[in-house]
Amino acid sequence: MKKIYVIIFTVILNLGFYSCTPQELAVDESSQQACCDDGDDIPPPPPPPPPPPGGGNG
Repeated sequence: MKKIYVIIFTVILNLGFYSCTPQELAVDESSQQACCDDGDDIPPPPPPPPPPPGGGNG
């Protein structure tokens, strides 16, 4: 009876390892270019606000 459990465990473990294919894990380069390399210049963020007068030490 223990052999059946070992065989079932081995089959499930192998299915887990071989269920993912490299094509599914590959990053889609077209979406990455559309997001980050579309050719437009991204403006820098605005400068931080000036500190409050008096140093803000309550």
